[in-house]
Amino acid sequence: MKIKDIRAALTALVREIAPRAPVVKTDARKPVPRPSFRIDVLPVSGGAACGGAREREVDVDIWYYPKDTDHPRDECDAVADQLLAALDGGFEAGGIWLPLDEDASCDSSQDVLACQFSVSWVETAAEEGEPMEELIYNGEELTT
Repeated sequence: MKIKDIRAALTALVREIAPRAPVVKTDARKPVPRPSFRIDVLPVSGGAACGGAREREVDVDIWYYPKDTDHPRDECDAVADQLLAALDGGFEAGGIWLPLDEDASCDSSQDVLACQFSVSWVETAAEEGEPMEELIYNGEELTT
């Protein structure tokens, strides 16, 4: 699975919560439109596991910029409730169900909502070669 698969799945998730709020690119330098979301998916680790598999982990930050900049608390709280409910138990990305590693946390300091969590998964390597037809174990030939 690729980072873009996770970002696409989370983009679909936030569009269900607020269909009219655009999801802005993380590297956009223009002023952020309000209301809008920004989704950062940051690779944390990746390494070899047993049998040729790979363990992967990412940290996710979902930012919500409320429309009301004078009194944003109610709007941020409502979106936080919806995000936490939508992420309860995990989400699907690239055909794989990804449970959250720990509970998601939301903070609305500085009049912007930040929802943070991490997910990890194991990718198995594709088998190569031909299947073994016979095995000699302790001097005996075993066939499959």
